[in-house]
Amino acid sequence: MRTVTIEHSSEAGQQIRGFRAWQDFSKTNIPWSAEISGEKDGEFRANVKSRLFGDRSLSMINADDYRVIRTEHGVRTAEARYIAVMWLRDGTMSVEQDGRSSRLLAGMAAICDSGRPFRVWNTHDVRKIMLTLPYTAVPGWDRLSQKVCGIALPERTIMSAALAASLALLDEPGTPVADSADPILQAVQWMLSASLHQLVAPGKRAPSRPKLDLAHQHILSHIDDPALSPDELACALHVSRRKLYQLFKERQITPSRFIRDVRLDAVAQALRSTRNAQRSILEIALDYGFSDSASFCRTFKATFGLSPSAWRRPENTDRISVEHLIGESKYANDSTFARLIGPEERGDLPFANLKGHVLDRYKAAQSLR
Repeated sequence: MRTVTIEHSSEAGQQIRGFRAWQDFSKTNIPWSAEISGEKDGEFRANVKSRLFGDRSLSMINADDYRVIRTEHGVRTAEARYIAVMWLRDGTMSVEQDGRSSRLLAGMAAICDSGRPFRVWNTHDVRKIMLTLPYTAVPGWDRLSQKVCGIALPERTIMSAALAASLALLDEPGTPVADSADPILQAVQWMLSASLHQLVAPGKRAPSRPKLDLAHQHILSHIDDPALSPDELACALHVSRRKLYQLFKERQITPSRFIRDVRLDAVAQALRSTRNAQRSILEIALDYGFSDSASFCRTFKATFGLSPSAWRRPENTDRISVEHLIGESKYANDSTFARLIGPEERGDLPFANLKGHVLDRYKAAQSLR
């Protein structure tokens, strides 16, 4: 893989006011043509933090509601085609491609291929990370593309690890990080490839996403109830307790852990909301079903790498515990990637200590700040 040089860096993020300004920005900075539309015009606001690494780009987008439509005409007139990986951190996003459509909630990810028409709806003050890659970045993409686009990707742990590594690049301003960009991008591509190849492996059955969406919505609707349990969730979904556990086993998580994670994701957003600036951490935690302050603080720090009080501080607004997210991935320190994509596509990639490699690069970049 060639050495990456940083051609552009936007450290603080670019503030965009007005929908026409957003359309102009998208045409200039998104490497494919698409129709951008929305409900607002002069009132539309967006903040974009972006970096370009040769033929790869990485952006953090916070924006009002808008739609992206890739048309047949856009596909025919395009000079190059890209893979668009999108991680949703806040809001909701609907993705449609190849006759498949999925509704994403915070914490989910999806992929689109700019070589074919697609649609993306972003609503409820969306906040997402978007990584664009050339086809060559993911071995075997021609085979994968027809199967993985337009769906919510089920492998959350490895996709979270890829997100964490991507954020290590997005978070580090200045050209000194150029030396670290290439290995980190390479690591991200390994993790994406591993996740996607596992998803389409023979005999692999994708989890029932509609049921998971319903489970997520039910938890949010009853999030202030500390007694919310897997049994109640099974009743709400009209499935047996055994079926509920089978459903979540496909996602490599238990129902209890899923309930806890939804609570944590929601309380993390609430802690940073300006509407809660004058409220105590305990008051906010109680709203989301946490009844014990000490237990909540321990669980929160174990999940996000920061205490609730540190999480609220402005300087930590976009920080994520990279060590925690990468550490969750079962592919971080073994050779599963090799078994998934095969030696003919893997080449000589040093996959044996992926976790340590990414963390070393991330910490080296941190020391430059």
